[in-house]
Amino acid sequence: MPPVPAAPFVIALLVAAACVAGIVTLALAPAPLAGSSAMLFTAGMALATLIVVAGLLLARGRWARYLGMVLGATWIAVGALVESGAGYGLIALGAAALASTAGPWLGRWLRHLARADGAPPAAVVALLTLVLTPAASAIAAPSGIHGATWGFSAWSVVLALALARIIPGSLSAARIAHPIAAAVTALFVGLPEGAAAAVSGVVVALMSWRRDVSLAVVPIVAIGSPAHRIPPELAPIEVLAAAGADATGRRKP
Repeated sequence: MPPVPAAPFVIALLVAAACVAGIVTLALAPAPLAGSSAMLFTAGMALATLIVVAGLLLARGRWARYLGMVLGATWIAVGALVESGAGYGLIALGAAALASTAGPWLGRWLRHLARADGAPPAAVVALLTLVLTPAASAIAAPSGIHGATWGFSAWSVVLALALARIIPGSLSAARIAHPIAAAVTALFVGLPEGAAAAVSGVVVALMSWRRDVSLAVVPIVAIGSPAHRIPPELAPIEVLAAAGADATGRRKP
């Protein structure tokens, strides 16, 4: 991996600084968010920030720039809404994070072509949707978080980690279990709190059923599957002779 230039490192620091300032601000004065809403929101934003920093410095993905812009704009909005003088500082840091990620300083550092072994865009959308589900759920429920929303948020993070590591069964969980869990959560908690869960379920399911995502997550030949017959024309004659077969692959009498 090439050494990290100064610009991406500084931009990652600005995104992280905005997150830290936001966490401290909401910890001291969470209004207009309830305590549980502020807790879930800051936890979700902290996770998203870690992913942005890793995406900028390690993966060098263009998606990290867009996610960083979203986080910067979100902190600006939070700074404008909080009932604290620290909100002005949060607005400034959020603006710095937004401007730095949207500016030209990352142009040469980020990848312009997709990696041959990289995830398809639909898989990235599904993963980022899962990661942003906790913060979005907190925004949808500013007066307090229901226990079912906590559970669905935790499930979304675990599923994102499983999909990212291509754990067997994670794709089926994203296709079937996640939308079912989202629908149950949305029906149980009602609107507007359940809106984030419903959107998460729909987006992740739609992305997970795409063929390019299936090919990226599920190996072409699964481990433990029956062996495929190799045509005898492709087998070395020494191997056929050792197996007691002729050039056509038939057993010699």
